[in-house]
Amino acid sequence: MSLKENTFSSKPKQIAQAAKQVLLRVFGNLNKISLIVISDMSLTLNIAENFKKSGLKKYDVCNKPLEKFLKIDDSNNINSQKLLKLLKDYEMIMIGYKSEIKIIDKEFIKGILKYRKQKPVFLVDCGIPGNIYVDVGMINNCFLFDLNDLEQLYSSWIENIPINENTNNELYDVELKSLLDELFKKLELNLNQKMLFEQIINNSLRSGGDEIKLNLKSLLKTFK
Repeated sequence: MSLKENTFSSKPKQIAQAAKQVLLRVFGNLNKISLIVISDMSLTLNIAENFKKSGLKKYDVCNKPLEKFLKIDDSNNINSQKLLKLLKDYEMIMIGYKSEIKIIDKEFIKGILKYRKQKPVFLVDCGIPGNIYVDVGMINNCFLFDLNDLEQLYSSWIENIPINENTNNELYDVELKSLLDELFKKLELNLNQKMLFEQIINNSLRSGGDEIKLNLKSLLKTFK
């Protein structure tokens, strides 16, 4: 196992938790999500294991060699049509191969989105150093995170938010969440901006309590 892979090997649950929070913000509900995992790495499979009991619509794992999905000629040109047909029906795609070859590029994702009629797709690149071209994340309705992104998200944000059945955390207040979502749409914030905004709100609510919560809701209603 490489040094970088070892860095994440003890954190599959945290990485999965961060990914779930991204899913909730992109799709709204985990029971709408179909997940597919394609990998030959134990790390990827360990992370994916944490999604089994998350109430996903569909959960599929393909721990097969890369050659099963791609045709690669002697010049390293890739024919990925078979892979596109495999992935096109999934909202969340986790991919991680020991090979350093880049498997997914912008044209591939444009093909996925065309088939999905521009419905969002969430990609988790578990490859080290990576199997997905970074510029894929610049495409509208494509949300690309690697393990470092998710680990940092957990450490800087989710780790500091109590998530359990008894929590009074305001991100899980249905009315406030709805009001925030309406504001985010009007401001056209991206996913990272939304998460930063919510982190700031959480910090304020933890220090100010119910009074801050009521005042914030009143303020947000003025934007409707």
